[in-house]
Amino acid sequence: MTPGRAAGLALVVLLAAGPVIPLGGMREYVLHVMVQIFVWSFIGGAWALMGRFRLVSLGHGAFLGLGAYTATLLWNHYGLTPWLGGVAAVALTAAVAVIVAYPCSRLQVVGHYFALVTLAVGEVVRLLIIAERNWTGGSLGISLRPAGRDSLLAVQFADKRVFYYAGLVLWLLGLWVWLRVDRSMARSAMEAIGEDETAAASVGIHVTRFKIWITVLSASLTAVGGVAYAQYISYVNPDTLAGIGV
Repeated sequence: MTPGRAAGLALVVLLAAGPVIPLGGMREYVLHVMVQIFVWSFIGGAWALMGRFRLVSLGHGAFLGLGAYTATLLWNHYGLTPWLGGVAAVALTAAVAVIVAYPCSRLQVVGHYFALVTLAVGEVVRLLIIAERNWTGGSLGISLRPAGRDSLLAVQFADKRVFYYAGLVLWLLGLWVWLRVDRSMARSAMEAIGEDETAAASVGIHVTRFKIWITVLSASLTAVGGVAYAQYISYVNPDTLAGIGV
């Protein structure tokens, strides 16, 4: 059996067993681990979207942190439901991604230099979070304001099975986006850009547009993962969600 078929078979087994796993009296700790696997797999897939086309980013902690902190702060300070806070988080993250990607593309900052730019962006976001300690809790982090009871509006539930199913859906969403990108016409354009930007531009491929598109898509999905992680853990701190270790 080839590695591709083995991976496909494993995916089919997981999809078949996934919905019924929590119904077998699974311990809370195991559910906790499964939720973390789903969420971080989604985040990893979002980050790998750029790597798939030879765009190396070392600053995705910035996008993860922006997603997590934006939704958390809007809920804690203004009572805005994470459903809307998540939308605001994705919008802010997408804007930052454009600010990073556009000048890098126009100035042909590629390879290791692009990776260093993203690394710097990640560190800037982490330091800003630490500096604004009155809002963010600084290096100690900040906990989500408890809703006091199970609440769909606040996305807070005592039963980990709710987060298990939400994490499963999130992970499947990430796989669906990956497949859509991989089977789209944009894939060929992005692969050409990854091989040689000058050659790609010479055959009519809009290099800047495609690089911004994949960066914004990857960053936005990473922000969604940050929101999901923050809602599940109910606590965010800059080293976990905005540092280079991400």
